[in-house]
Amino acid sequence: MNMIVSRTFAFLFVALFQEVASLKDVVLDIQPRIVEFGKESKLRCSYDLEHKPLYSVKWYRGQFEFYRFTPKELPNTMVFRIDGLDVDESRSNEHQVVLRNIGFNLSGNFSCEVTTDEPSFAAITVIKDMLVVVLPKSPPSLTTDKSFYEVGDVLRANCSSPQSRPAATHTFILNNIVVFDKSVTKKIPDRDLIRTESFLELVLSPNDFHNGRLTLKCVAQMGDLYQQDTDITFTNVKDPIPARVTQTSSRAAVQQIIIYMFIVLIPISINNL
Repeated sequence: MNMIVSRTFAFLFVALFQEVASLKDVVLDIQPRIVEFGKESKLRCSYDLEHKPLYSVKWYRGQFEFYRFTPKELPNTMVFRIDGLDVDESRSNEHQVVLRNIGFNLSGNFSCEVTTDEPSFAAITVIKDMLVVVLPKSPPSLTTDKSFYEVGDVLRANCSSPQSRPAATHTFILNNIVVFDKSVTKKIPDRDLIRTESFLELVLSPNDFHNGRLTLKCVAQMGDLYQQDTDITFTNVKDPIPARVTQTSSRAAVQQIIIYMFIVLIPISINNL
């Protein structure tokens, strides 16, 4: 009895292996995988049938099928309507699906299921994610409460990014050094998008100045998709060193004139008398 069960199991294992072996190298590629709202993306499914006939290729958004290619049927393509999903049928086939006018509801996983024809009916499904984004339309705006700062002053700054999705992140940089733990960021919902505002409050020390100069920069970033920055430079014109040099030179010139008068001019005047 045990021998019969073992042979049955071995037979099923070999049959299953043969079915899977008849289909390999199923790969799903989404270009672009991170797509801007309202634009298009091409989903391509490549596979090796190992000389077996193709039964079908099915495409899913999440659990819902939206496109099917079945070579033995006429018509050999079918589109299943899903809100916000626009298939360009003229550019879609057994290897790819082109989506147009992509909306936010398409962020998530897509999958293609490839099935070979009888007798094996082997099937493999591969899954990949898509992210729909809106990039900020302009660089961040940067404002400060004063136009001139000295040591001991409190620098208060505001950095604001336009609407985006996902929200942009902000980084403050003072004289090429990132300012940590001195800022507060708010993410403000605006319909389907998000505005980002960050506030910086920092007491300035002598180390914050470089040759009497401050350069504050705000960097707005969305992963590897987007990076823009805005900076403001404050120059301290009250540099005391040139003023002291000028004053010392003037005094020296006056002293030389007085010495010249006593040594040269006054004796000549006395002799003339």
